[in-house]
Amino acid sequence: MKAKYQQYYLRGLLLVFLLYHAPTIFLGPGAFFNAFDSLDSFVVWYRLATQQAYAWAPPYAIIEPFMGGVPKFTLVSTYNVYYWLNLLLPTFTAFQFYNVFISGVALIGMWLLCRRHLGANEPVSAFLALSFAFTPFLPTWGLSIAGQPLLLFVILNIRKGSPAIWNWLILGAFPFTSNFQSAGVFILFAFGVLIGVDFIQKRPVKMLLLAFVILLGVYLITKIDLIQNLLGGEGFVSHRMEMRRFPVSLGVCFKIFARYFLLGNVDVALSLHTFVLLPFVCLVYAVHIVRKKELPLSLTITLGIITLICFYIAILNWEPLVELRNNSDLLRMFSLERFHIFLQLLWHIAAAQALLLIAPGYQSRVLAVVAVMQLAVCFAYQPTYYERFVKKFVSIVPYHYIFTYEDYYAERMFDNIKTAIGKPVETYRVASIGIPPAVAQYNGMWTIDGYSSNYPLPYKHQFRNIIADELEKNGNNRGFFDFWGSQSIVVYDQGLPYFETHMTRGKAPSARQITLSHEALRNLGCNYILSVENIANPEKSGLRKLAIFRSAIWHVSLYEVINNQ
Repeated sequence: MKAKYQQYYLRGLLLVFLLYHAPTIFLGPGAFFNAFDSLDSFVVWYRLATQQAYAWAPPYAIIEPFMGGVPKFTLVSTYNVYYWLNLLLPTFTAFQFYNVFISGVALIGMWLLCRRHLGANEPVSAFLALSFAFTPFLPTWGLSIAGQPLLLFVILNIRKGSPAIWNWLILGAFPFTSNFQSAGVFILFAFGVLIGVDFIQKRPVKMLLLAFVILLGVYLITKIDLIQNLLGGEGFVSHRMEMRRFPVSLGVCFKIFARYFLLGNVDVALSLHTFVLLPFVCLVYAVHIVRKKELPLSLTITLGIITLICFYIAILNWEPLVELRNNSDLLRMFSLERFHIFLQLLWHIAAAQALLLIAPGYQSRVLAVVAVMQLAVCFAYQPTYYERFVKKFVSIVPYHYIFTYEDYYAERMFDNIKTAIGKPVETYRVASIGIPPAVAQYNGMWTIDGYSSNYPLPYKHQFRNIIADELEKNGNNRGFFDFWGSQSIVVYDQGLPYFETHMTRGKAPSARQITLSHEALRNLGCNYILSVENIANPEKSGLRKLAIFRSAIWHVSLYEVINNQ
């Protein structure tokens, strides 16, 4: 009877998982996706790097269509599962599969962790596995966050001694699906803390030390592209050398603490714990203390770690620490805040521990209520369900930008643009205004602009000459480009307190005064401008308007950079 129950139970689990991913699977390019750090960068980096001309090229090979030409290793790691998927599959199919794969690994990992090491029963494990799998992971992070439950499951198996061979295989495979700089460093630090705690408690640590060495060693292998480049003397001064951190008062630090505690990191680690899991965990915690007159040890430790991480991130923005970071190249360029990657996992562990504190007679009813509410939140944040259904009733603005894949890249419109230009794409270069350069890059056009977390500093200075007048109009934009600069794009004054990178149809005014340096454009070999803005007096920047093109979300004017002004 139990086996039959489990059979239907697992089928139900799979059915809910497939229902969540149904838009991605069945609508294909017509499904909605988060464009932030995904369609506007990640997808295009791997699309370009796996083209026939570059697929098997060394890490220091120059990818010509991107930002006037950048080394391959600055965009992608060839020792990454997503790279191999792009070699085997069309761009969208690889992206589609990778999104479902990431969520699937999150589901399996959280299920195994709950069942084996958290002591949760099947209903609790299923709920937390689905909730964690449905958090909005960014594909650019791979399994850096989504794979943490599976990695922790493996590490705890090794910690108990005599683990099966597949534990070691998963451990060795993890770096090929995650980011070393963004997550691996912090995962290794947390791993080291666990080893240190066991050592202090006089527990055996030999197996854990071996696992740590293997994880570190494989991570270094996955970064062999960068290491080979540096040893080969092909390195360069990165634009990150000019990055600066800006201090805030202690009062603002408290707001930052509250933001991370309540929301997680809204850019890369939105944990969806705010509306259901957080109040549930805190309520159970408080009731337990009142009734039992004691602190629940495991849940107290988990909440303490969450609080410590949020406090650490907040205090990093305090003026004395910011000055210290700005005086060090390493501390200034490296994002020390990224311990936030653990918040999604920690809140789900806290929820498991809270559910275990509820008396067995009430647990199933409480679980049913919490599960329905939390999974409703998860489905509401699913991009396609949000755009098609939820948005009609409530605006929760789950991401920065949500578009369908086919609308975002507007391939038919760009075919018309290339036809209007009438030249082979490798014979001219373009820049984009108000539309991410990734859209043009995806469509095969060679660009002088782009989004990259690492590119030569001299190129940033050259590009800045194009937009120098525009940067003087807006201090926020000047800081955005000068002190961050990973988006080497045409930044112009929009009259906003932030720079809007996606000026879709209806956002731009009828005309806007934008001043660019004609000489700087020519120096970088720019021949055409793709602008969603109707530029007032384009002749002042040495531009001539040729045509207008429209798609579902873009309204693009094509300008030619004239030879003589």
